[in-house]
Amino acid sequence: MFDSLRARINLPRTIGIVGAVYLVRRYISDRLEDLKEQMEQERVAKDNLKRRFTQTQSDTSYTILMLIPALSEQVLREMDLDSITQELQAHSKARLATSSLSASVASSVELVNAPQGDQDARSESDTSYSGSASTQSWIETSQPGESREMILGESVAPVQLSDSLMTTTSTDTDSSSNVSFQGSAVDSTSGSESSRPTKAELWNELKMLTFTRTLTTVYTTTLLALLTTVQLTLLARGRYVRSVIQLEKQQRRQHALTPDLTMLLGLGLGFGGGMDALLGEDAEEEGDYAAGFEWEENDEGAEEEEEVASAKYLTMTWWIMHVGWKDVGERVRRGVEEVFSGVSLKTKLAPSDLHRLVHDVRRRVEHEVTFEGTERKVDFHTTLLPQTPETTQHVLTQGGYASTSQLPPRSSAKKDPFALLLDETREIISSPDFACVFEACLDRATEVLLSSVESAVFASSTDPVSPGEEVRIRLAGLLPGLARWSHLALNGLPNELVDNILDVRQVAALSAIVFGRFEERFGTR
Repeated sequence: MFDSLRARINLPRTIGIVGAVYLVRRYISDRLEDLKEQMEQERVAKDNLKRRFTQTQSDTSYTILMLIPALSEQVLREMDLDSITQELQAHSKARLATSSLSASVASSVELVNAPQGDQDARSESDTSYSGSASTQSWIETSQPGESREMILGESVAPVQLSDSLMTTTSTDTDSSSNVSFQGSAVDSTSGSESSRPTKAELWNELKMLTFTRTLTTVYTTTLLALLTTVQLTLLARGRYVRSVIQLEKQQRRQHALTPDLTMLLGLGLGFGGGMDALLGEDAEEEGDYAAGFEWEENDEGAEEEEEVASAKYLTMTWWIMHVGWKDVGERVRRGVEEVFSGVSLKTKLAPSDLHRLVHDVRRRVEHEVTFEGTERKVDFHTTLLPQTPETTQHVLTQGGYASTSQLPPRSSAKKDPFALLLDETREIISSPDFACVFEACLDRATEVLLSSVESAVFASSTDPVSPGEEVRIRLAGLLPGLARWSHLALNGLPNELVDNILDVRQVAALSAIVFGRFEERFGTR
């Protein structure tokens, strides 16, 4: 009887212990499943992040190729090499015409002054020759001259430009016209010729403008590529953050519908209050983390506002393609004039000489001398983005976002997605990281330029070279290659320059840094 009583007393305790063990095992099993699910979600999140980052790089390349034609139109129109070439052709044709007229006049005078017998003999012997040989002489003097003047044609070899220079600049360097003619023909043309630039001036302008356009292409393409990279990375980061927030909301709604196992533990074991408090604290921390995001309220109105802000933000590239590049071009022009003003078109340059001259121009473009006489780095902030609310509104108007209201002041920028994006972009392009990436990209772009010119011009030279010596080509012979390269860099598909810039390791690193800043931008407060 005593044993049966003890059994009846111990039975509920045994059932309670077994039930508690079962619940604990169930709880542990559920927690392990949750941990496994969490690890799987983290793996999926990492893969999603990697996929988005890779897609952003691809979108950046495509977007730059879509934007470059607008930049190309501006650069090629403002830095028009064809117009100078046409003026040189006009000079050449006018000179050949006057030379032919002078030769005809001299021949007539000689024929009139000759004795009658000589005139008859010469007339008989030269009748057929004057009709054919003189015509052939015109062709021999005019056609090669004209082909050499067409220095930007695709079929013209660079050495032809150098030969043309030897025959044209030698007579035009000292004065505007070293040949004087007598008669009415000269009187009728002297007035118009006096106001036109000399051939030497045109050649000098062609030299300066060719190098200016080439290096301006290098700088503006690099800046456009980096600005587009930053823009698309910021927008991709915003989309990623909003997708994570939306996913978190869905998961919280699912957990709210799931029976809480801890309540069963609390009822069976009596310590549910402590466990509930612990889990409640975790839930509260997760809620606080989610509440720290700027874009937590992802309703339809907020999504539309974000889309409009993104479109307006991308419109800011209008500035560099229509205004900012001109500042770069002017800075490059000054550097080119300082370096190449003392280099004659007849000077023979080796690849190492061209490298030195180009890098000397870069140093003058990228540095400025202070009042103290020291050099300091030049920033390109005004080239990349408008700096005032008025100029920003002007860009938006050009992009079709005309508005009578002014932009919000800087103090309220945190409440406006567009102003927030613009301010963060200004912060990024002002950072040392951006300066480091910009310099690395310029180095790669310059390397692409010089290697292309070297393979297209120096490697094709037929001039004899002694063993161990570099090939040397007249500076005039480099101009066609430089002109063609800048044209291809702005219009080529696929674009070698853009591909090389985006392939620089520091560009991907900068994009990763910008993408990874969402924790400090949207994290806990």
